Amino acid sequence: MKYVTTLVAAFVIFLTACHSPEQAMMLPSVDNNVCKKLNGKVVIYAVFVDTKHTQPWSEYDIKSTLDSIDKAKCWIEKRAKENGIGLSVDVQSHVNKKMVPISMDLPGKTLSGTLLSPTLQIGITRVNKWADKVAKLAAQSLKKETSEIIKTKNTLRDRERLIARVRDINSTDNVVLMYFINNYYKEELSVSIDCSSRTDVEYAVVSFKNPSVIAHEFLHIFGALDLYISPFDSDRKNKRRKEMAMKMFPDEIMAFAYRSIDSLNVSPLTKYLIGWDNELDKKYKDLLFGKKLKVAKY
Repeated sequence: MKYVTTLVAAFVIFLTACHSPEQAMMLPSVDNNVCKKLNGKVVIYAVFVDTKHTQPWSEYDIKSTLDSIDKAKCWIEKRAKENGIGLSVDVQSHVNKKMVPISMDLPGKTLSGTLLSPTLQIGITRVNKWADKVAKLAAQSLKKETSEIIKTKNTLRDRERLIARVRDINSTDNVVLMYFINNYYKEELSVSIDCSSRTDVEYAVVSFKNPSVIAHEFLHIFGALDLYISPFDSDRKNKRRKEMAMKMFPDEIMAFAYRSIDSLNVSPLTKYLIGWDNELDKKYKDLLFGKKLKVAKY
């Protein structure tokens, strides 16, 4: 089955922040890592990757996927405008005019095979190393650094350095790094990794060109959490909370990512997590977090 998800220390939705009963819980989404709040100028940097175990990228596939990214971008900007948020999203890609994807096989053949074997933690490390190797090659398409002020050369050796260079070129903090592999006709997953990390930069690996999946992963990068029940959910309380969320927010993109993007919206919970609302409405907080926990204002 196709799945989209965010990968943090564990596959849970509301157990991602340390707190005591006296403290307000602060989810690690806003003001964290590379993409802090979804506003201002944002760059989506798309990297297309060929592997032996995915469909080869054709020029048509790349162009149609870029069209889907653009549709996702327009949807996100429209939602931002409806909520009084100033947002401009620019889509860029390492392929430029040549339409040549990067060849780099995943160590476990497939994305799911790499990620879930032998353990999830080892799998994340394997995908991270793959992403760094791809980033090093993708960086070759960027224009050279010409600053006479900076004495230290930015050696473009991994995804963190790639993002740093894209940020410098575009004069913006918010760079969404997205790797695209061509699993259009296969059963695979799409993932966002390190979205809550304070040491490793966040990024996504997308298997499909569905605009809603792309927007879903994009929102993960800014801190949004999955609101659907996945095979990774084993905690009964967490499942019940997600069931409640799906009923409360029947058009939520973080719950129903495979629907038509024009039928989807952004719930109050997601708005809070991505920094569009400074606090979460009490009626949603009590249902989703319980009455004992206090959720912090941003």
